[in-house]
Amino acid sequence: MRIGVLLLLVGCVLPVAAHHSFAAEFDDKQPVKLDGTVVKFDFMNPHSWISMDVKNSDGTVVRWSVETGSTNALFRRGWRKESLRPGDHIIIDAFRAKDGSTTANAGTVKLPDGRQVSAASSRDSSK
Repeated sequence: MRIGVLLLLVGCVLPVAAHHSFAAEFDDKQPVKLDGTVVKFDFMNPHSWISMDVKNSDGTVVRWSVETGSTNALFRRGWRKESLRPGDHIIIDAFRAKDGSTTANAGTVKLPDGRQVSAASSRDSSK
């Protein structure tokens, strides 16, 4: 009986320990607008990811990895796994990673059809 309770408690704690807060990784004082082309859309849990190529003002192309919410949170906001396809042009309003990498957390995404949708950011739930 005690082992079962212990396993239940450990099983409940692990998902919480694995999740990170927005403030732990991203800086809300470093907004960034990413205008580029979808390379890959990973519609998965616990967070979905958009890989995109963004052309800098000097013509160089930089690959960004952009975190969004979970599949369930995105689905409730109208997203589907087919919402983004390689080659689609999108614009993302996001916040840069604190480590200065080309990683960001999306707030909103302007989809290829022109709709601007919430990316179910972890920032929204951390306020």
